Amino acid sequence: MPKLNWQIIHRPIGGSNVDITSRVLSVNVLQGRNKYLDSYSGGSITFTINNSSDYASGIGYGSRIALQDIPVTGFSFACFFWVQEVTFNDYPGNTGLNTATITAVDWISRAGRVQAENFVLAQANTGQQFAQFDNAAGGPLPAGMNVGSSIGQSIGSAITYTGTVANYLNLLQTTERGYVVLRGDSATLIDRKKVSDYPPIATTLGRTTSSTQIAYEEFVRIQNGVQFINNATISSSGVADQNEINSSSATTYGPAFYSSQTVDYNATQADGNAQWIVNNFSDPASLRFECSFRDITQNSTALASYMGECWGTVNRSINLIYQVPGGSSTTTAVVMEGLNLRITPDSTEFRMTFSPLQYYQFFTLDSSTLGILDTSRLGW
Repeated sequence: MPKLNWQIIHRPIGGSNVDITSRVLSVNVLQGRNKYLDSYSGGSITFTINNSSDYASGIGYGSRIALQDIPVTGFSFACFFWVQEVTFNDYPGNTGLNTATITAVDWISRAGRVQAENFVLAQANTGQQFAQFDNAAGGPLPAGMNVGSSIGQSIGSAITYTGTVANYLNLLQTTERGYVVLRGDSATLIDRKKVSDYPPIATTLGRTTSSTQIAYEEFVRIQNGVQFINNATISSSGVADQNEINSSSATTYGPAFYSSQTVDYNATQADGNAQWIVNNFSDPASLRFECSFRDITQNSTALASYMGECWGTVNRSINLIYQVPGGSSTTTAVVMEGLNLRITPDSTEFRMTFSPLQYYQFFTLDSSTLGILDTSRLGW
């Protein structure tokens, strides 16, 4: 039997919450990004329901869907989506099971359809500049799409911006080099040095299950590939392009170029951004990871820890334990970048992508994970 008990809540525009879980046949959720340098393109939830009496006709465009898990965590965590499309699968002759498939998009996807026209943004730290898009601050976001509280380490330049909110969020993200978390009706840009406040949770990911470990069923190691970079250019409006080269890496392995558009407010900050990239991604043997697990095979205590301390919060750090063929056990701290949930009445399957925590690491005095010389990197 499944150990996670999900609820799907529909909220019509101007209406009240309705629990439609009993109608749901299957659910698929995509969120986050594949790897560290990817932009956030937005995610979605797609679910199929029993459409007897044409129930889905009442699930209108723009109404809200909440996915929440309650029993395993002891609190109600929800992520919100907004309905974009309904596909009616009518059984011929209306004699069998009529179903409907609903696709709803997450905060970032919806923000990709919110246009800012000549929107004046004051110079501010990245998280604070993002907050200027909030409806309560006079921004173009509709009510019910909120910006979570954060500050940011880098500063975004003053600009009059025309474009989508999602596009500017990604510009802020490439300036900050943190990550984005969606919870409830909010999106939060987590600043890069905040990672030091989020050490890996006590529960680990490994090859066996216990009260302190989630057991993965599939595990993949991926060497750097397109994330191998030793020559980087950062371009920001009003600032000269800043280029940095990791000469040692370029001499050893040959050139590997990367460019990024940011909103860095001056050349010094943009140059620090470029230096960070060529120092962080200059080893072609660096790894990122993918793994999957199902709830039904896990220890309930470990599963509750993962859901409540990692997936259900702004923290995305966890220790991953693996063993290469012919090698010994290796433990590495990682950060969850993306997630695919496949939910059926029988089980929930998690498929996740991870980056090494070192991609976010900055030297922090007295930290057991972020205070190690020659591993933790000094940041800009």
